[in-house]
Amino acid sequence: MKSVKSKDLIETIPEKEKKHYQPDSYYTDVAFEGTQFEKKVITFEERKKTAFPSDNGLYPAEILLLEYCTYGAYPNPKSGYPGFWWFEYGIRDVGAVLKTLSNRGFVEKSSVRESLSSFTLTQLKELLVAKNQPISGRKADLIFRIVDCYSDDELLSNGLELKYKLTEKGQKELEENAYVPYMHKSPRKTIEGSPFGKPFNVWSINKALGMGNKSNWKQIIEEYEKSIEKESEERNTVFMENLKKIDFEGYQELEAQNKQLAEVQEARRKYDESNDLTTYIAFWEKLWATGGLLFKGSKWLFELPDLYIQAKRFDDAEQLVKRIKITKSDYSEKADYYLKKIEKQKNKKKEGLL
Repeated sequence: MKSVKSKDLIETIPEKEKKHYQPDSYYTDVAFEGTQFEKKVITFEERKKTAFPSDNGLYPAEILLLEYCTYGAYPNPKSGYPGFWWFEYGIRDVGAVLKTLSNRGFVEKSSVRESLSSFTLTQLKELLVAKNQPISGRKADLIFRIVDCYSDDELLSNGLELKYKLTEKGQKELEENAYVPYMHKSPRKTIEGSPFGKPFNVWSINKALGMGNKSNWKQIIEEYEKSIEKESEERNTVFMENLKKIDFEGYQELEAQNKQLAEVQEARRKYDESNDLTTYIAFWEKLWATGGLLFKGSKWLFELPDLYIQAKRFDDAEQLVKRIKITKSDYSEKADYYLKKIEKQKNKKKEGLL
């Protein structure tokens, strides 16, 4: 399968907005090229031919954009638009789709004060210094002072960009189609054409739900998950039986990995139900104290650092990430990202901002 750039879609993006996207060469027509998961990217226009729209005419990709508009960073987020908009949803020009949502009354631009929250503390303080205003206090305090001493035009000329927020219509649309953000975030979602069973993603659930009322989406997803689990267990049983016959040591190693993964997933399930952070951290600390993970996967490898950060135990998080960086060279780049993230959080804590 030959991978080429989607040139026709690249040309629709205004030059001044291209800095918020990946380089043009990133947007190929093939995802996971050269792997067993290789698949052709299906554009949003193609998706609309087979997917079911909501009662208001929105498709899953548009509904997910509503979810992202609740974060106060769109359009043109500082860190750029993630690649999943293209590879999972077929949207190259995210800004153009956002404008259509605005034209149809699902989103609207926030006020200057609301949009100021997208500025960093450094940017806010620079604005205050320029007006000889104090820079102490929390972010909300800084924004209050800025609004008091700057006109809207002045702020816009200083680089402030008004961000989208949901209208009442948009909020209702998102609530009625909550399955979309749920499936987008699901750690169990799969790609289409996967060699490991039927697809489990927002598009497959969209087809299962069909037109009309989506209030039963949780039940549909639960049934899908059960059928996928059954198929997976059957495949795994056959595979393990064959492996046991030809490579007993390999079988024992894989069995230990599968057992630990099941324990990890069960611990996470209990945590999601109870929100008992202390108990969940204790589970992971015990796991690390007895040899760490037996299987690969960055999600679980950095689960305890994430929990430490959540608990504001930044020194513990830093120590563990440094250990990961030394012992798991494949993840050194991600470890560096975490170390920078932890350092920022430690600095915020020192400044009394946490």
